[in-house]
Amino acid sequence: MSKKNSRDPNAPKRNQSAYLLYQNAMRDTFKLQNPGMTFGQLAKYTSAMYAEMPVQEKEAWAQRAEQDKARYLHELSQYVPPPGYDVKGDAIAGSHPHMRAVKSGKQSRDPNAPKKNMSAYLMYQNTMRESFRTENPGMTFGQLSKFTSAMYKSLTPEEKARWEEAAVQDKARYQAEMANYAPPPGFDPSGQLVDGNAVSGSRKYSKKHKDPNAPKRARGSYVFFTLDARPKIVKETPEMKFTEMGHVMGERWRALTPEEKKKYEDLANNDKKRFNEEMAAYNATKMAPPEPAPAPAYAHPQYQEAQQYAEQYYAQHDAATAAAASSQQYDPNAAAYAQYYAQQGYPPQGQQGYPGQDTSGSQYHYA
Repeated sequence: MSKKNSRDPNAPKRNQSAYLLYQNAMRDTFKLQNPGMTFGQLAKYTSAMYAEMPVQEKEAWAQRAEQDKARYLHELSQYVPPPGYDVKGDAIAGSHPHMRAVKSGKQSRDPNAPKKNMSAYLMYQNTMRESFRTENPGMTFGQLSKFTSAMYKSLTPEEKARWEEAAVQDKARYQAEMANYAPPPGFDPSGQLVDGNAVSGSRKYSKKHKDPNAPKRARGSYVFFTLDARPKIVKETPEMKFTEMGHVMGERWRALTPEEKKKYEDLANNDKKRFNEEMAAYNATKMAPPEPAPAPAYAHPQYQEAQQYAEQYYAQHDAATAAAASSQQYDPNAAAYAQYYAQQGYPPQGQQGYPGQDTSGSQYHYA
C-alpha cells in the first residue's frame, strides 16, 4: 500500500526545476555511455555533470524551468479540484479512509474513523514537500522543514487565504464525516479506543509508585531543544496544533548542525551529572541503617524494680496460702453431705454447718 496520498489524475502536472529537467533529459544518454553504473552511481554522475556545466548552458535549462513553471501556474489557476482534493489536486488526508494503513500494535483508534482535519500550514507543508525536495536535492529532512516554514511565512495574504480556505473545507469535511460516523463497540464517538478494551496482544502494567523524594530524572538534549524551540514556533505559527508542533520540532532538531546541537548536549550532560550526584545521595540515605527504636516501657529500670517487687509479693502470698491449706484436714465425705442436704432443701453450708455436723474445730465431726 502506497504511503503517499492519491492525486487527481486531471490535476495540472507540477513544474520541474532546471536540474530535474536536465536529469530527465540526459538520463538515457548517460546510461548508454556508462552501462555498468548502478542507479545511485548514475545519479551522482548526473549531478557532477550538471555542476560542471558552463553558465550559458545552465541558463538555458533555467529558462526551460521558468517556462514550465509558467505553464503550471497557468493551468493551476484554471483548475477546479473535485470534492476530496485540495487546490493542487492532492487528496485531502482522511477523505479516503480505505487508503489508511494501521500499524500493528498501535490500534488505539478505529481505522475507519474520520481523519482529523489539518491546519493551513500542515496542508501547505504536505503539498509542497515533494516540490521543494526536487528543487533542493541536497537538503536534509530537517533543512527542508525549515525551508518550508520560511516559504510559508513569505506567502502573500492572498496565497495564504487559499490555504486557510482549504483548511476550513477540511474542517467542514471532518465535522460532516463525524456527524455520520457510528463508532464500533469498544470505541468512543471520536473513534478512540475506550480504556479497558485492551487490544489483542497488548498488556497493561500497573503504574509503579514513585517516591516524591527521589531525584528528578535527567533531561535529554532534545528536551532542552524543545524548551527553546516551542516558544519560537508558537510565535511564528500561533494556529498550529500541539500534535503538529511536535512534528515540526522533530524536523528542526534533525536540521541542526553538530555545532548547534552541542549547546543542548552540554546542557544534557550537566543535567545528567546533577542527577547522578543526587541519585547517589538518595541511595545512600535509603541504604543507611534505621534509627534505633525507643526502648519499651518494660525495659525501664523502675519498671524492672517494680516487677521484681511484685514477683516477691506473689511468691510470699502463694507460700502463705499453701501453708494454711496444708494445716487443715480434708473431709472426704463433705461432697456427699453437701449433695444430700441440698436435696433436702437446706441452704448452702455456712458457718453453722449442716444438721449433725460439728464445726467447733478444724476437724468435722458428724453424729
